[in-house]
Amino acid sequence: MRRREFITLFVGAAAACPLAVEPLPAQTRKGKIGYVHPVTISPSHVTFAILRKEWMRLGYVEGETVLARSAEGNLVRLSAVINDLIEKDVGVLVVVGADAVRVAAATTKTIPIVAIDMETDPVQTGLVASFARPGGNVTGLFLDLPSLATKWIELMREAIPGIERIALAWQPSMGRTQLDVALEAARALGIEAIVLETSTTDDFAKSFSVLAGPKRTGIILLTFPGFVTASARYATAAQLHGLPTMTFLRSPTKDGILMSYGPKQEEYFPRAIQIADRILRGDRVADVPVERPTKFEFVLNLKTAKALGISMSPSLLVRADEVIE
Repeated sequence: MRRREFITLFVGAAAACPLAVEPLPAQTRKGKIGYVHPVTISPSHVTFAILRKEWMRLGYVEGETVLARSAEGNLVRLSAVINDLIEKDVGVLVVVGADAVRVAAATTKTIPIVAIDMETDPVQTGLVASFARPGGNVTGLFLDLPSLATKWIELMREAIPGIERIALAWQPSMGRTQLDVALEAARALGIEAIVLETSTTDDFAKSFSVLAGPKRTGIILLTFPGFVTASARYATAAQLHGLPTMTFLRSPTKDGILMSYGPKQEEYFPRAIQIADRILRGDRVADVPVERPTKFEFVLNLKTAKALGISMSPSLLVRADEVIE
């Protein structure tokens, strides 16, 4: 059941005002969108499905004015995938995840790049000059906001009052910024934190066995693209070892993850296609602000809680935007 939305975060000038998104006739389009995902372009994948709905609404046609490509989990292939789209004369690249964004930025300095999910601060890493005026050929969505790590840990402690340790599940290719922020947040909150390196191809049951023992441990999954393709296996393995889990986006809670807290994906991700459309209409990518999310949602899976023997407090239940039963 849906609950009232309880958190709205305004982050200042970096979040642009809504763009005009009235569909234009297909014949007026000025170029093609190249879409790149490091893992999958399956129509059932949540990111692809959300973006597809938006580009169709705006009048783009897959195979004609939208060319979608995936590296199929092989990061080495990203460069070839991006070069293939460049050779097909796309007017803008919509690229998912830090790995793909870095490769795209290294491959072209002229074709506009709209990034989805900049896991690390793009100003700090030199990807853009500023949030308000990126200055180069990269703009897009700064999804993570590393400060959310504190919120994840606080919610985990509230849900499991006796928790003694947090395992931060981290994919090394994502860089250390989010991980370091999460480790510092744990120290500030006085809770033990350990790092669990992971990827979508792991044997999660085996990986999680190292967390077995007398300490009450929860797992917070730091974000990386393609996780939803493995979220059901991840949730099953965590329940096998009695481990409560939290992740960033809502969709994995449907697969059995205990909790999620993060941006409203269905509202935020379409902005990338709207930005790409804006650029194809003539806006300079250097002047299009990097956007940060303004709405967040907290989701609980009570079925998972019951399987783990966890009784959620009334205060958490009333604050949840959605409770899966």
